[in-house]
Amino acid sequence: MNPGATDATATFTLFGPDGTALKSSTQKIGARGQLARLASELFPATLAAGWVRVASAATGLQGFWFGGDFVNTGDGSEPAASASELVLPMITPVSEIHVANTGSTDVTVMMDLLNGDGLDLDQRFPQLIRANGFFKANVADIFRKADLKQATHMRLKCACAANAFAAVVLARDFIASPSLAVLNALPASTSTQTLVFPHLVDGIQGSTNWKSVISVTNLSATSPNDVTITFTAQNGTVRTVQRTLQPKGSVRETGRDMLGFTTGFQNGWVRVSSASSLPITGFVAYAETVSAGVAVVSPQVEAQTNFLFPQIVDLPPWWTGLALLNANPRGTATVKLYAMNPDGSLIGATEFPLQFGTKVARLLSEWIPATQNRTSDGGFIFVLSDLPLFGVELFFTRNMQVVGNIPTVKIPPGSYVPPTPR
Repeated sequence: MNPGATDATATFTLFGPDGTALKSSTQKIGARGQLARLASELFPATLAAGWVRVASAATGLQGFWFGGDFVNTGDGSEPAASASELVLPMITPVSEIHVANTGSTDVTVMMDLLNGDGLDLDQRFPQLIRANGFFKANVADIFRKADLKQATHMRLKCACAANAFAAVVLARDFIASPSLAVLNALPASTSTQTLVFPHLVDGIQGSTNWKSVISVTNLSATSPNDVTITFTAQNGTVRTVQRTLQPKGSVRETGRDMLGFTTGFQNGWVRVSSASSLPITGFVAYAETVSAGVAVVSPQVEAQTNFLFPQIVDLPPWWTGLALLNANPRGTATVKLYAMNPDGSLIGATEFPLQFGTKVARLLSEWIPATQNRTSDGGFIFVLSDLPLFGVELFFTRNMQVVGNIPTVKIPPGSYVPPTPR
């Protein structure tokens, strides 16, 4: 998505395992517009695993990727961050890691598979990755002695440049089966001490049955970390629990077990705070266990007054849903919501109040019914508020077999100006 006022050109390059540039494709992204393509459209007749770099002289371009068969499985993520030491907050018994060397020199990445106590489950695994190269493997194949039922997360490190490599995990059949869930690694140097998850659901809702998982990881390698986890329901009810995380350790529990849910449908949001002034990360996952749709959501750190959701899929067989959270201690936010076509033209807009401490979750079509009147899908969403908000976008098949998280895109205030509704 190009929030700028002039057209932009971006080059997509597919790199193979040995660092060879297999194919490239140059595309125009129109001013205040969006480009969405299948990888097979960008790189036709290329049957190879690899990773993709997107480069442009224009500033401010935003994007995400989404993969799966789009019938039974699917999930996606924002572009991955590069560093010399990363933490992958989610490892499951059936998971696959992908590591890309984003630098211009060869690197050897040391991989540690850890349990909730922060202890190694097997010997460190070293892997040489060529410049611009790529490595992927099933966790079970590289940590053969580990009990993967105890594995919770990984740390990856190299003695190399600061922005050396990036990683992502693909977890299959996590919580429900068949499913695909994706989560990026993040730099171990992250200093975040408070995490916000704007949306959490658990329990039976009509014909659906939601199951949630909350995970928090201590990024400190030397000190234990006391964390406070607070769930605020839509009706204002608050549940708070504490956990102590060992150095490099983590906690992963179902929302029902961690927060003491008993019966009934739970709908709210979660804040995690480090009482020890030490950095943390984590994720929230929710699965619709009847149809097996699963989404994994990264934490949000800073609320924004304007942000983007970079994709709309809202025609059959898809729905797009949004959750917006006003976590401010006081004040009602005035929220303006715009749905845009790929060429930047307006589909529709709406305005509504959002009280402090309140989350609202709806289908996009409930806010902007015109999304259902188009002949083709695509586009993006712009949110403008007079108070900082958190937000989550999910799109999902109407039978709930695929549920995917679409990342919130932060943009500088004033960098995107939507059309004026008629």
